[in-house]
Formats: sequence, structure tokens, C-alpha cells
Amino acid sequence: MKSIYRIFGSLFLSMMLLGCGQGSEENLLNMASILFQKGKTEEAIKIYDKIITLYPNCKEAYFNKGIVLYQQKIYPQAIELFSRAIEVDPMYGKAYLYRGKSYFFQSDLKSAEFDFQSAQVDKEAEYDAWLELGMLYVRKKEFEKGLKFLNQCVQKNDTNQIVLLSRASALFEMENYRASIVDCNKILHKNQTRWEAYLIKSKNYLILDNTDSCKINLDYARNYSNDNPQVFAVYSEYYLYIDESAMAASFAEKGLQQQPNNIGLILNRARAFDGMERFDKANEIYLQVAKIADSIPEYHYYLASNLMSLGDSATAVVELTDAIALRPNYSEAYMLRSKLKAKFGDFKGSIEDREKARGKNLWKKETSEAVLPNKS
Repeated sequence: MKSIYRIFGSLFLSMMLLGCGQGSEENLLNMASILFQKGKTEEAIKIYDKIITLYPNCKEAYFNKGIVLYQQKIYPQAIELFSRAIEVDPMYGKAYLYRGKSYFFQSDLKSAEFDFQSAQVDKEAEYDAWLELGMLYVRKKEFEKGLKFLNQCVQKNDTNQIVLLSRASALFEMENYRASIVDCNKILHKNQTRWEAYLIKSKNYLILDNTDSCKINLDYARNYSNDNPQVFAVYSEYYLYIDESAMAASFAEKGLQQQPNNIGLILNRARAFDGMERFDKANEIYLQVAKIADSIPEYHYYLASNLMSLGDSATAVVELTDAIALRPNYSEAYMLRSKLKAKFGDFKGSIEDREKARGKNLWKKETSEAVLPNKS
């Protein structure tokens, strides 16, 4: 029976196309749009192909077909179609915008940034371009740049939850914790089920040493997120903070069941074993992720702490030096290295490191990704 319906559907489509003949571009676009909205994507694509054949300069046909493929996550072909639309109209902001999104999902952040910048030439795409640039720079940990574009979005629309979430994440990373909480509260005033806002609030409260508020918001985040692994990561941070290492390990392991390659969760599990004085087990975990975690400053810092517990202070100094090389303002690493240098009799170096540790702490957390809503 289904095959009969498919046959009749194909016949109907053919009759419609024949009826249009060399029909108007607008009528064909409307027909394809109706089919797409009804979920008949294959039929819609056939009409877009027909339009492209009849009207090779129809930018909307290239763009709309690109959107279909973008939603199907066929990004390389979508990029080709958006590029064709841009060739027809170099000021076509929406095409730049969605080509940039396609590049983003392929992790080509440089091309995505270029396209989001270009999308600003079109006033209709300007706001969305600001939002994408803001989220892109937060992803790249260029928080001041990201905040600039997110602030522009807020000035134009101060109720957009995605904007406020992105800005709250950026403010947290920039250590403006109170302002981050304010943005989260604005979101929750409008939508009490937005789990990402509860999670960002809990991270802020943990830094502010308000463990009760941290736990309350974590519980809300867990409830509304249906046990998202990002929530388990912060639970493990919370239990590490209050020296309940067994609970920290348990939550890290729960998160790893869903995301077995999540470096933040893996490091938290290792730290939990350190807290339980199972130093050999922790060291085994650190060494298992050495290659993929080598560019993470915290990895070297936590490994150094582990090595100290195992009695290998010389290698611990090397790891702390690597952590500082990756983050020059890593005050915790300077302080720990200062203690080790004093132990080795390098009192001048110890004093220098202690002075650097007492400077303004610009340490940014990079082991866990900023919490952003899913892009679609």
C-alpha cells in the first residue's frame, strides 16, 4: 500500500511540474516550501532542482535546498549550495549565516567566523550574526570578543534565552560571577525549566563558596536536564570541593557512561581517586589520557599534585611548569611550584613564584566546556 502511495505521490509531483511548465519561479518556490513544511523533503528537493535548471540565478532555490541538507546534517553539500547563492547575490546575509553554521558544525571555526562577520552586511541577518559570533568566541574562549557581540544582542532583545545563557557562560569564565547569576535569574524568571541556567548558577555559587546554593541549583539542573552528563561533571566538582571523594568519583563515572571520552569527567575521576589516597590508580588514569589532555593546563596541575603524593617531586615541577606555560596566570600552579622549589632549596625561585601567585588571578577554567544550548 505504501508503494502505491509513493507512486501516486510521484505522479502528482510530475503532473504539478508539467502543469507549471515554464511556470513562475515564485509558484515553484511556494510549492517546494509547502512540501518541505509537510516533511516531504525528497519532493521538495526535486522541485528545487527543477527551479535551478529553469532559473539558474534563483538564489532562493540554492539557499532553500541548502537548508534542507543543513537540517539533514549533510554539511559539505549544504555549504556548496549556500556558496552558489552567495555567487548570485554577494550581499545575501542568510546564506553567509547558514554557511557559517555549517562550517561551525564541521569544526572549521575560522571559516565560520568569516561568514558570520560577512552576514552582518544584511540587516535582516545582523542580529543572528551577532549571536553566532558571540557563541563562537565563547567557544574559542575569547570571552571579551564574545561579550561585545552578546551585549549588542541584549541591547536589541533582552529576553532571548540563548543570548543570556551564552553571556552568563562568558561572564562566569571572566570571573564576573554575580553578573553571570543575574543573567541566569533573568532566564529562569521567564522559563523555570531551563536547566542550563541552573547549572551555570551552581558553578558560580561553587566558586563563591556558597555550597548550599550550589547544591540546590545542581539538583534543579539534574531534574530538568534528565541527567545530562554536564550536570554530573559539576556534581563531581562539588563533591571534590567538599572533600567527599567517593561521591565525586561516583558522579564522574555516571557522566562517563554517557560521554566516555569527556576529559573533564576523566580528570575529575582521577582527582577523586587522589582524594581517596588511591594515588597509583589516579596516576594510571592521568597517564591514559596524557596525549589528548596535554594541552589542558589543569591536566598538568592535577598530575603534578598526584606525582607529589607519589613522591616524584622533580617530575611534578616539570608538570607545573607545563601548566604555567599553557596558562601564564595560573596562580594555583605558581603556589604549588613555589612550595616545591623551597623544598629543593631554590628559595629565590620559590619567592618569585609566590609573588606571581599573589597577583590578580586570571585563571580560566578550561576543562569543562561553557554551557550552551544545543544549536539547531
